[in-house]
Amino acid sequence: MATKYLALLTNIGAAKLAKATALGTKVEITQLAVGDGNGVLPTPNPAQTALVHELRRAPLNMLTVDPANASQIIAEQVIPEDVGGWWIREIGLFDKDGDMVAIANCAETYKPQLQEGSGRVQVIRVILIVSSTEAVTLKIDPAVVLATRQYVDSQLRAHEQSRNHPDASTTEKGFVQLSSSVTSDSESQAATSKAVKIAMDNANARLAKERNLADLPNPALARQNLQLGDSSTKNTGTTANTVAAGDDARITGAMQKSQNGADIPDVAKFLQNLGLVDVLFKGDGRFLAGTFVSDAIDRTSIGARAATGCQFMRAHQAPDAPDQVSYWQIITLTEVVSPTSVVDVLAISGNNVLFGHGTGAGITSWRNVAMLEGAAFTGDISASNVRGSTSVTVGDGTGGLTKGGADGAGFDGNNLNIKSWNGIGFQCSSDDVIRAYISTKLGIIAASESVYAGSANLYKNGDVYGDKWSTGNGPNWLSLFLEHHDSQIRNDLTTWTSNNFPTKSDVSGALSLKPGRQYITQIGVYQNDKSKPFMLHDDDSGIFLAPSSSVHLDANGWHRDASTGLITQWGSGNVAGNQQQRVNFPMAFPNTCTTVIASDTGSGSIALSTMSKDNGGFTVRGASSTFGFNWFAMGY
Repeated sequence: MATKYLALLTNIGAAKLAKATALGTKVEITQLAVGDGNGVLPTPNPAQTALVHELRRAPLNMLTVDPANASQIIAEQVIPEDVGGWWIREIGLFDKDGDMVAIANCAETYKPQLQEGSGRVQVIRVILIVSSTEAVTLKIDPAVVLATRQYVDSQLRAHEQSRNHPDASTTEKGFVQLSSSVTSDSESQAATSKAVKIAMDNANARLAKERNLADLPNPALARQNLQLGDSSTKNTGTTANTVAAGDDARITGAMQKSQNGADIPDVAKFLQNLGLVDVLFKGDGRFLAGTFVSDAIDRTSIGARAATGCQFMRAHQAPDAPDQVSYWQIITLTEVVSPTSVVDVLAISGNNVLFGHGTGAGITSWRNVAMLEGAAFTGDISASNVRGSTSVTVGDGTGGLTKGGADGAGFDGNNLNIKSWNGIGFQCSSDDVIRAYISTKLGIIAASESVYAGSANLYKNGDVYGDKWSTGNGPNWLSLFLEHHDSQIRNDLTTWTSNNFPTKSDVSGALSLKPGRQYITQIGVYQNDKSKPFMLHDDDSGIFLAPSSSVHLDANGWHRDASTGLITQWGSGNVAGNQQQRVNFPMAFPNTCTTVIASDTGSGSIALSTMSKDNGGFTVRGASSTFGFNWFAMGY
């Protein structure tokens, strides 16, 4: 028989549920309403948007998934005992927007009030089948609904079996979590026995503060780890096995390195203790007797012993100023006991270095042998004065004059190398002008006039000439030759730009190209197409493409002779008897068609004629039945 009681999604509810399923959102069912159907048990209609006669609407106390069927949703509401006085025949579920999303009917039941003497709590439960329970928000709000005993019992059982209990804190009782960590500072966890043992073991391994290191198990090892050394066990004092204090006289009275001996209280005593002999004192200017020579020597002479005589430097004093030294003489005496012995003297006077030679009676000759640094040398250096067995080097640094070895020119040895950091200039002594220059760094040879190599001459204006080609024109040979022979190079030189000389790839052939006047200046191929050679006239009037024959090889084809302009065409066709047939040329003649010839292709003899012709074709006529024919035409 037909179902009498049922619950359905309304059209609005079905649409919202489908949209929520597609978008991943949820439908929130929040209220349940009951009505009496106006005294008649109604049949739920999906098109309904409200109950037939609503009597009460209130929030749900529970909306859950049926644990026995995952596709069913159970909506429940508790009506208290003080509400009623009417029949319940229809039920509606509403979402948070106030739209009725489900409708149901139920067995007729009367809900009394307390005043009627039969009050009771009424539980309304709707079971709704949906396609996806995930699209429905399951919600319970105990603040606004009444709970059934069954609900309360089930919640207590679930709470007892769960760990959903309040946590303990420093101010509230509750469940507490155990922890074995010894580094945590949490106030919500309790220490286990393991954590307590670790802490106690760690404390027992520590030194007690109040013991002041008296509980050290190995003091010697502790001092070693602190790198204190033996001094840490010794007292301060001045006797053996004691340590000097900072104010000890042995420390405060010690010489300081930074004073460089200036803090020595008795220098003479210090030198005496070192075993040193007084040799020369600053400001005295003489040797002391009994130290270096047998007699004291005044400050005008400083000497030293030599193997065969005495070498010394003598201070020369002017007669009018005996206390002033005008210059010093380095004197070598080969024999000091004989007044007639030979005396050689090396003297410095001003910037001059002089050499003197003579006897004990006096110096008979002086010669300037050198000058001090920065002074001009006024004397001559003879061959006997500056010489070497293999080489002579002057200024052998970043510049100089030295003996050279083998070089790239093939001159093996005995060369003279002139060194220069950048270059060497050759200067004319008459006007001090450098007219020739060699860059040793860049390898450049420059001259203000000509550069010669035998009879060949590179002139300053760029001309070259010599015995083989100058033809008596001297330094103007090259320019005259280029102008006389009307050379392409000359034309390029008159308007010189970089790299504008014709190369082999630009000009090549058995015959010379003669640009200028009536000649062709350029030849080549048009757009790199070898079938299109061209020539350019010297007046730049335009590019002339070289004529090229062409042909179209086909049953109906043509040939064009580029050199003469003659065009020949051929083809075949069919014509009905006593009929005219128009034949079009494969290519129209540019100017005129001069000749058309047609002939029968069969074995018989059929009369045919070409009645008319023009540049585009001709007309043929046959005298009998249909036949084939060939044709040939000429024109230009």
